[in-house]
Amino acid sequence: MINNLFTKQFVFQLILFFLLFSLGTALAIGIPATVLINQQTENQTQALAYQTNQTTIALFENQISQLQNLAYLLSERPTLNEFLSEDIDQKGLNEYLAVFRQNSGVDGIFLCSGDTPVALGGDQASPEICSLSQPDGLVVAEGNTWLLSSLPGDRVSITVGQMVNRILEDFRIQTGMQYMLFQNDDLLSPGSIEGINADEVKSLSSLESDQLFELDINGQSHLASVIPLSEFSEQGFKLVGLLVTEEFSILNRQFRNIILITLLLVSLVGGLIAVLIARRISRPLNQLAESAIDLRGGDLSSSIAVRSKIWEIDQLSKAVEDARISLKHSLDQLRMERDWIENLLNAIIEGVVTIDEKNQVTFASQGLESILGVTFNNLIGYPVDQFFITPPGEEPFSRQIPKMNQKSKIAIRSKESEMLLSVSSSSFLPPEAGNATRALLIRDVTDEERIHRLMGEFMANITHEFRTPLAALSASVELLMDQLPDLSLPETRELLEALDIGVTNLQALIDNLIEAASIESGRFKVNTQTVEFNTILTDAVNTIKPIAEKHEISIITPRQKTSIPVNADRRRTCQVLVNLLSNAIKHSPAQGSITITASIVGKKLLVEVADEGHGVELDQQPYLFNRYTSTAKDENFSQLGLGLGLSVVKAIVEAQNGEVGFKNRQTGGALFWFTLPLTERSLE
Repeated sequence: MINNLFTKQFVFQLILFFLLFSLGTALAIGIPATVLINQQTENQTQALAYQTNQTTIALFENQISQLQNLAYLLSERPTLNEFLSEDIDQKGLNEYLAVFRQNSGVDGIFLCSGDTPVALGGDQASPEICSLSQPDGLVVAEGNTWLLSSLPGDRVSITVGQMVNRILEDFRIQTGMQYMLFQNDDLLSPGSIEGINADEVKSLSSLESDQLFELDINGQSHLASVIPLSEFSEQGFKLVGLLVTEEFSILNRQFRNIILITLLLVSLVGGLIAVLIARRISRPLNQLAESAIDLRGGDLSSSIAVRSKIWEIDQLSKAVEDARISLKHSLDQLRMERDWIENLLNAIIEGVVTIDEKNQVTFASQGLESILGVTFNNLIGYPVDQFFITPPGEEPFSRQIPKMNQKSKIAIRSKESEMLLSVSSSSFLPPEAGNATRALLIRDVTDEERIHRLMGEFMANITHEFRTPLAALSASVELLMDQLPDLSLPETRELLEALDIGVTNLQALIDNLIEAASIESGRFKVNTQTVEFNTILTDAVNTIKPIAEKHEISIITPRQKTSIPVNADRRRTCQVLVNLLSNAIKHSPAQGSITITASIVGKKLLVEVADEGHGVELDQQPYLFNRYTSTAKDENFSQLGLGLGLSVVKAIVEAQNGEVGFKNRQTGGALFWFTLPLTERSLE
């Protein structure tokens, strides 16, 4: 056993010796070669920088010559002299200069009479140029740097200029060098180069003519040098060129890599015998490496069975196999638990969301997606306030989150409407949570709150609706019981009429409640049959007449009592008219009138009830026929009702294949209408 282990260690020592020998050989040969390559690369970059500088100087001189030629060409044109006659055609002159500037490609043309500008051509042309004593060469005017060429004349001087930013951009395209123009250490053009900081700009402004400066911009090597422009140096101008030397650096690295690869190949050839011996070790190790890759990819089903004549590798193979089995068992358990938890969370109607210390979402269940209408991928990693938007004037959602193990209600906006959420918070720090710190259980309680509010309003309204007629009935009955012997016949009749009105109001309220309950439960039905409309109208008017007389309101019925057979439920259609008349009485002024009209339109009878009130408010019209709403304002509690009358009217009319609606009259008041189907006899 000991001899076997000693043999295995000898192989390790042989490979180690080979590696040390190869490293020593590479260092002994590679370091001097690298030094020589670096020196040669530096010489080449300096030579390229010098050549590029000379090219830039030539381009600059050529640009100056072109501007001089353009100035001379412009001064010799007869057309310009015609425009500059005693009566200057300013519009024609400006158009002429614009055409010349467009054809010549210059950025500015300045015609100056002394310090006074005669005409300027170009968007950036500044009248400040005319005030210069010598508008030639590099000039800074109103923050812009110009290269100018001026030609004096008898009446006006002609100056042609090019923006230095544009000139340097053209030079960069031709030479591949970036340029920075300074004047007395102030950067003029370009204003900034992406990736260079203020300290590097300051270093470049202080460069001398014979200095080179290496710097790194956006991960690329650059060599900076001063381009000598002797004619502008006295004015404090300095042009610095930045040459990209990354290609030389890459070439340098390639040379070094070639040398290293060559040395490595030589070392490999020299150590061929050691490699052959090491193959006995590398083969099982490669097998183990492939198995490890499978494990990293999630393949835990394939067993690791590596057999070799090396004891250490056998032990390593067995250890990895044991680890694979344990890891597979643990992952299977975790997957089962994860699937169970995810199914449980998704089965919950409430939304579950986890957030980190920065209030960013780290997990969201399907219940939360259905509440917000946002997919899972659009939630993760974003702030919780981005999706839970509170109404204006309220604090953000993240500041209203309750403390640990507490619950609160938070209002949010969702698609032009408001929602009320019940939010409970708890700590959440399992290993799988990562950086999540809190878990929120969110439930939409908007409908519940609305139901509670509606029930409260309903109970308050129904209490008021029953209290008023019951109080009147109680007072009338008590007065009859106490003072009946002393009451005259008219007084007794008046009390009995009050009792009749109270009973009528209670009967109408109870009928509406019964109909609303049957509608809500789905048991509402009508029993239609042939009936004369005058019969229904007479029943309704007789029922509501005492109430109308009490409020001093007259009811005007159709003068022509034509019998029109309709297909309707007599009792419920009478209830429709009673509800409409009662509603009209509530909103009619004292001593007003309510008009009932009936006319045949097509195959239906159109019935209209018009009052002289204020009409229906615009904001109340969409909810007029809804249950538990009232057209009266909340502060006028005496007029507040259950909001059942019109909803019952709508249900009864539509159940008889009719239609119902309303409109505000131009003369004032509201007009409610409904239709009833005619019988075959009516259509003859």
